[in-house]
Amino acid sequence: MRALQNILNQHGRAAFLIGNGPNLAANIMPSWEELLGSAADDPIRPELLEGLSNTEIYDLVQMKSQEPQNVRKKVCDLLELNGIHDLGVHENLMKFARDQRCPVLTTNFDKALESSVGAELIHLDSRGFTRFYPWKSYYGFERLTLPTNGFGIWKIHGDINYTDSIRLGLTDYMGSAERARRLIHNGDEALFRGKRQKMWKGHQTWLHIWFNMPIIIFGLKCGKDEVFIRWLLIERKRYLNLYGDPMKVYYISKGTPEPEVSNLMRNLDAEIITTDHYSELYGNGRY
Repeated sequence: MRALQNILNQHGRAAFLIGNGPNLAANIMPSWEELLGSAADDPIRPELLEGLSNTEIYDLVQMKSQEPQNVRKKVCDLLELNGIHDLGVHENLMKFARDQRCPVLTTNFDKALESSVGAELIHLDSRGFTRFYPWKSYYGFERLTLPTNGFGIWKIHGDINYTDSIRLGLTDYMGSAERARRLIHNGDEALFRGKRQKMWKGHQTWLHIWFNMPIIIFGLKCGKDEVFIRWLLIERKRYLNLYGDPMKVYYISKGTPEPEVSNLMRNLDAEIITTDHYSELYGNGRY
C-alpha cells in the first residue's frame, strides 16, 4: 500500500474516501450501470441515456417503475453479500486503515468493508437519530468521542441497513447537500464562524472528518455522477481559504483522470497522483 503510505508519511494520519473500486477489483458487486439496468422494470433505450448522469438515470428508472417505492429496496437486494464473496481486498484496506487509525469515508452502501474485518455498528450519538440520514453512525471497534479520533467506517451515501438512507438519485443528492449546508452554514454553531471548532453543529457527524483531516480519495471517479462529493470538495476549499490553510486532498487515479475530474481537482489545489494499476491498493483485480 505504498501509494497510501507515502501520503501518510507526510501527515501522520489522514481520512480515506473510498468508492466502488475495491468492489470492482474483487469482482463482488455490479457497476452503477449494471445496478441501474437490473433495478429498472424495462431498460431505458441506450440512445436516450447519452449525456445523462447515473443519478439522473436512477430518477428516471424510479419514475418509470410500476412500483417506484420498491426500486430502492431492489437496489439494496442486489448489493447483498453472499458466502462466496472474497473480501480479501477489503480486509487488507480496512486492516491498514485501522492500524494507521485512519477514518474511512465511503460512498458504498453495501456491507463489504465492515464485514471484511467484523466491524460493528456504533452510534456516536443516538439523540436525533434518523434512518434517512444516519450521519452519526459508523462501523468500528471502539466508541469515539469525535469522528476524527480513530478508525471508523462512515457511509456518506447511506447504508443498506437503513433502506431509506440510500442516496441514489439527483433528488437524493440535493437533499444531502441541503442537510449538510444547514449543518455547515446556519446559526451560531455554523462551521464557518471558526469558533469552538470541536462543538459546531456537525461535529459528531462524518462531516467533522471532511473539514478537519487530510483526505485521500481512491476507487472513486469523482465525475459528474458525484454531485454531492464535488460540492463538498468546493465547500472544503472555501472553508480552508478562510484560514489560509492548504487543501490537503489527494486524488489517486488509474491513468490520467478525465478533464471533468482533473480540472476540478486542479482548480481546488488537490494533488492528483496517477498509477498504471491499482495493485498498490487492492492487489490484482478487474478494475
